[in-house]
Amino acid sequence: MNLIIKIILHLFYWTVFCVFAGAVSFRLTYGFEFIANNIPAFLYNLGWAVIQFYAFYFFFYRFIEKQRYFLYFALSVLVSVGLSFVLTLLFQFVFEVHLNYHWMEFVPQMVGTFIIAQTGSLLKGFIRWFEDIQRKQEMEKMVLQNELDALNAQLNPHFLFNTLNNIDSLIRSNPEKASESLVTLSEIMRYMLYDARKPMVLLQTEVTHYQNIIKLQSLRLKHPERIQFDVDIQNENVEIAPLLFLPFIENTFKFASFEGEGTAIGMTLKSIENRIEFSCRNYFRTDDSTMKSKTGGIGLSNLRRRLDLLYNGKYNLSITDENSCFVAKLTIEP
Repeated sequence: MNLIIKIILHLFYWTVFCVFAGAVSFRLTYGFEFIANNIPAFLYNLGWAVIQFYAFYFFFYRFIEKQRYFLYFALSVLVSVGLSFVLTLLFQFVFEVHLNYHWMEFVPQMVGTFIIAQTGSLLKGFIRWFEDIQRKQEMEKMVLQNELDALNAQLNPHFLFNTLNNIDSLIRSNPEKASESLVTLSEIMRYMLYDARKPMVLLQTEVTHYQNIIKLQSLRLKHPERIQFDVDIQNENVEIAPLLFLPFIENTFKFASFEGEGTAIGMTLKSIENRIEFSCRNYFRTDDSTMKSKTGGIGLSNLRRRLDLLYNGKYNLSITDENSCFVAKLTIEP
């Protein structure tokens, strides 16, 4: 939900609250003079309501999200009773009045405090419900977009033509490798056509797809041994949304520099229980003035949005490009 809409909802609630509180005071005293003479007391009670409302809005609502309803109800009662008792005593101290309260006279205040607490949770629940609907709608659109992206990727002229040209050059010089590359290309096309359309796939299946892409990308390189892809999957049953790491791999091959010695492209993918860690790094030419604009392209922007929809609050993404080295790290904890 848009931040402005949230602010409007809060302002509307407190406007209604103040009007209602003023109307009650007006009805009980038959005039506005009482309200004007007791503005400090009114503000005190307003602060009382704000404390109770936002305590449940920000903190205690979490027990509802965790479906711990009995604990939430018990805390609602205890906090309402305790806050009513403490703030009533504090009221007497601040305004230097002495009220001989019978314990039954605390009941209306406790009930009012309890109701304010529930309105805080209710507003929070409404906002979460609305945001969930928006997220589901965006995810449905994203699924359709992913299908289109998968079709576009499998028919990507740049990748397809380069691969076919590389295979063509191998037909005479190395027929066995050319045949193997054709099989690899067919596996990539099959994955993009069928598996990539699924909402979730096995991580091991996804890794095999990336290994096939790296294998074909390496055909055009003079030193394919300078590409390193380390995989450590401890939980073979872990699943992930398809093609999440593909933008990193594509950018890595697009902008990597093979000048010098040692590993030019390094990628690692680890899976420990349900935690997935992916990182890639590549060196680039420092005299490429467009490097920064390239690394922040549409692919990575779409990836961030996709991560927000699929793994909201459950991922950490960091991208740096310092000392001629581009490093991307993505951690997902479903």
